[in-house]
Amino acid sequence: MDAGWLLAAAGLLVLGSPRREELACDYRGLLESLGDHVDGHSTGMRRLRTYWYDAAVGGLPTHEHNRIAAFPYVTVRLGRLSRARQQKGVDFLIYRDMMKLAHERAISRAYLLAGDEDLREGVVEAKEVGVQVILLGMPVEEGQNQSARLVRDCDEYVVLPSELWKRHFHRRDPDDEPDDETLANARRLGETFARRWAKLTGREEVEEVLAAFPHLPQRLDIELIVFAENELGSLRQRPDLKQEVRGTFWFALRDVAGGDRPITGGPTKEPEP
Repeated sequence: MDAGWLLAAAGLLVLGSPRREELACDYRGLLESLGDHVDGHSTGMRRLRTYWYDAAVGGLPTHEHNRIAAFPYVTVRLGRLSRARQQKGVDFLIYRDMMKLAHERAISRAYLLAGDEDLREGVVEAKEVGVQVILLGMPVEEGQNQSARLVRDCDEYVVLPSELWKRHFHRRDPDDEPDDETLANARRLGETFARRWAKLTGREEVEEVLAAFPHLPQRLDIELIVFAENELGSLRQRPDLKQEVRGTFWFALRDVAGGDRPITGGPTKEPEP
C-alpha cells in the first residue's frame, strides 16, 4: 500500500481535495476492510502480511506511523520526505520487497494499492517468476488516478466501491490536530537545535549520533525536547509534535554532516522519563 497515493486519492474521493492534512482516517478499520476484501478475492489463500509504505522527515516514523506499525501483521516501510515535502525512495522500497518476496517464493499473489507508473517494472518482474499481481483501486468521476500502463501490466484490476473508502475517511477536525503553524514551528525548532548542537559538538560525536539512528541518546533527546518546549509548551501529551521535532532534528543533522548519509530505520521508542 502506497500511503502517499492512497491518502491523496481518498482525499479527492471523499473531500474533493488531495491535501493530506485535511483528511482523517480510521486506519485499523481501513486495514481490516481491505484485508477482508483481499481474503475473499484470494479464494482461501493465506494472507502473509500488509506492507504500508510512506515517507517521513529523515525517515523517522511519526506518531501515526507508530500506531499503524503496532497493528497485527502490518509492516511499515519509510522513505524520506524532502524539504519540499516530496516522497523519496518509496517506490524503491515497494519494488525491493516485491522482488524479495517473489524470488524467495514467499508469495504467489500480491495485491498492490498504488498508482505510480514506476512500479510497473516490479510488477513485470514479479510476474516473470510466477507471482500474480492484482492492482486495487478506487472509483473516480473523471479521468483516472492510476497509471494506465500499471493497470495494463497487472494481472487483474479490482476497483473497490466508494462506500468502503467513505466509511473510513472523513474531514480532519482542526481542533484535534496541530495547525500548520504549530507543525512548522516544531520542525523549525528541531532543525535549529540540530544545527546549534552540531556547531558546538565535535565531528566525531555528530557521526556517532548519526550512526546510532534511530536511537537518540537519552540526554540529547531530553535537551532537544526541553528546547522545543520552551516555545511550544509542554509536549508530554503531544507525541505527534515530539516526533516532528525529532524527525527534523535527524534530517538537519544529516544535512550538517554532509547530506550523503542515508537515514533509514524503524520506529523508535519514547525514552524512559
